Amino acid sequence: MHALPHDHTGARIKRLRAERHLTQRALADLSLVPYSTLTKTEQGVIPTSPYVAAAVARALGVEVSAVTGQPYVAELRADELDVLIRPIREALDVYDLGADPDITPRAHRLLADDAEALLVAVRAGEIKQVATRVPGLIQEATTAAHSAPGRDAWLLLASTYRTAYDVASKLGYYDLATIALTRMDWAAERGSDAVVGGMYRYMRALTYMRAGQYRTGERSSTSACARSNRPRPAGNATC
Repeated sequence: MHALPHDHTGARIKRLRAERHLTQRALADLSLVPYSTLTKTEQGVIPTSPYVAAAVARALGVEVSAVTGQPYVAELRADELDVLIRPIREALDVYDLGADPDITPRAHRLLADDAEALLVAVRAGEIKQVATRVPGLIQEATTAAHSAPGRDAWLLLASTYRTAYDVASKLGYYDLATIALTRMDWAAERGSDAVVGGMYRYMRALTYMRAGQYRTGERSSTSACARSNRPRPAGNATC
């Protein structure tokens, strides 16, 4: 494995470039990343954007995860990942089946507290803990939303789907991350929240870019900006 967990992405790019005997100028030309951006990224002066990570990975002929690193994956065996991911897939699959008769959801306040706690845990990097807890919360929030539909219930469900996206993307399961985003948008529509819908389009473009599918990410970003009638700045996934 090329990267060590304590390395920043720029240092990882520098090492991968050196292994291929490329100068900074040569990599900038191959990746179409501005030379000044590449040098500052390698030095850690500026953060590595999804665009730069995807462009560099494509130029170097490696997976995006080799550039960005996957510290969570490095800590888990394949069988452990499967145990964590399978329940999330199953929880995302039942979104349209209505209330589960075997689940009695708790009060909305308690579910909302749990959802917020998982968001905090994601920010703290506690991915394994979140991956273990989020499937049950999704199923409980799904039943709550179908049993007593309302804006708050649907937006709470959208929040749990957002957390599933965070887990899937950090573990490198970009197909599952895309499904989670689609579910988030579905729930947000029922909660009539345009802000979450806009977040979905932005995060969808980022997911494609992190997976190295920059052209599709570019198209997704352009489409999202066209809907909002706003120009998209060059080299950026946002409008």
